[in-house]
Amino acid sequence: MRWRSAVLGAAALVTVLSLWLASTFGTSFLPEFNEGTFTIALMAPPGTSLAASNRMAGSVEQQLLQIEGVRSVTRRTGRAERDEHAEPVSNSEVDVTIKPGYDKEEVRNEIARVLSQVPGITTNIGQPIEHRLSHILSGTPAAVAISVYGDDLAKLRVIAKEIETAIKPLPGARDVAANREVLITSLPVRYRPHDLAAYGLSPASAAQQVRTAVFGEHVATVNQGVRRYDIVVRLASDQRDQIDDIRDLTLRGKGGAIVRLSEVADIGREQTSNLIARENAQRKAVISLNVAEGYNLGHLVEEVQQRVDPIVAKHGYTVHYGGQFEAQRSASRTILIFSGVVLVVMLMLLNLAIGSLKVSLLVMVNLPLALIGGIAAIFLTESTSVFANALALIGIGGRYQAPVISIASMVGFITLFGIAVRNGILLVNHYRNLVERESCTVEQAIVRGSMERLVPILMTALAAALGLVPIVFRGNEPGNEILAPLSVVILGGLLTSTFLNLVVVPAGYALLFRHQLNVVPSALKNDRIPISETTLVPQGEFS
Repeated sequence: MRWRSAVLGAAALVTVLSLWLASTFGTSFLPEFNEGTFTIALMAPPGTSLAASNRMAGSVEQQLLQIEGVRSVTRRTGRAERDEHAEPVSNSEVDVTIKPGYDKEEVRNEIARVLSQVPGITTNIGQPIEHRLSHILSGTPAAVAISVYGDDLAKLRVIAKEIETAIKPLPGARDVAANREVLITSLPVRYRPHDLAAYGLSPASAAQQVRTAVFGEHVATVNQGVRRYDIVVRLASDQRDQIDDIRDLTLRGKGGAIVRLSEVADIGREQTSNLIARENAQRKAVISLNVAEGYNLGHLVEEVQQRVDPIVAKHGYTVHYGGQFEAQRSASRTILIFSGVVLVVMLMLLNLAIGSLKVSLLVMVNLPLALIGGIAAIFLTESTSVFANALALIGIGGRYQAPVISIASMVGFITLFGIAVRNGILLVNHYRNLVERESCTVEQAIVRGSMERLVPILMTALAAALGLVPIVFRGNEPGNEILAPLSVVILGGLLTSTFLNLVVVPAGYALLFRHQLNVVPSALKNDRIPISETTLVPQGEFS
């Protein structure tokens, strides 16, 4: 009771220090999954033939099989046009399964070493669920997608190349790729209307005949058991593979006139874009990247923005950062807003239940007390070497590896707050009952109430903690990626909030009622009966 101010001051100091520590943490959308499989995207230059792409991907596949720890390798080269994820034959997707017991990062580094020796291709290493999640969020298989919007295609290419060059040296950036519109060789046919009219042809009829000759015309369907085959008629491959073959195509006019295509059209090679990427009625270039091991999404995007924003502003174009970063920022904002609303509602309900705003605020003190343990638990579990990382935090030693707070960790804090407030309610309600119903002084109520509520509070906290310990110690196992960060926060917060709740709340209650510590409630003081006027009844004579 005599050190109540010192206790509260020490708790406030530790809370401030823990909040400062949390300000150094990084952020991410979801914890990194441990799926046991890597998905590797191999992107050869557009226009690469199926045979060349298959030869290149097959060579990579054989090298990956030689890596220690790799159990199997499967590959898909290209995707069908009507597939939900249609890909050209120049792109391949390789799935690498890891043997149990091998370190995921070591195998990943070996895979990156193999891919770095293959010239002329763009690669991206991820995991199946991560790839699908990134595709849903940004349309790219990477964690961060930088979209630059503008109208000039040539300028977009220049900007994309500048951004790619600027962010590749960043230590935390991995798999940097500018998925910009690439120039490829095409063969356009431009008809001359006057020459077409001389032979009784229109641009539409001429184009239809050229299309039929090159791509074919569906003439029938053959049923063979449960399968159906379309029969297409077109020129033989040796009559349509060369530019001269296209120029020599014969067209037939309405009056029966026959003319070569070169006589009514201009045909020649031309550099054109391999795709048209648009969003919000504007062309866009996309630069994608992943987060390297030992770094985090939030800090990496901050560094990327510092380098990319000046480049885009210099050209007068606009930029948008998407992918998991955008989802993380949106989810964090939503959680923080609703957490504020919940805290206000909790305070209102506590005030109604307890009948005192001061005591209600004292119960809410459990929230920062819970934060202390949660933040400390994240630092301990996310640091490879706790001591070395602590020294690096204050500028001694190597690079500080910022622990990461994900959406799962934030949900853990919300759950923890409810448990911490419950313990505070158990204490202050018992204090009030002892004062109002058993005629205790405030000091007696604090001492007696704390002792009587010690076992219930410890039992509830211990039961919750024991249920979380297995998840925390097996957090690196597949399937525990989401539960582990949540459990770490709750377990760490339970340890500090339970202990400090039994120290800080009594001290705070004594400070709030410091003028009434040894005063019996007036309602009971006036009704007290002097001992001299009481009548003692011998045991056994009760009627």
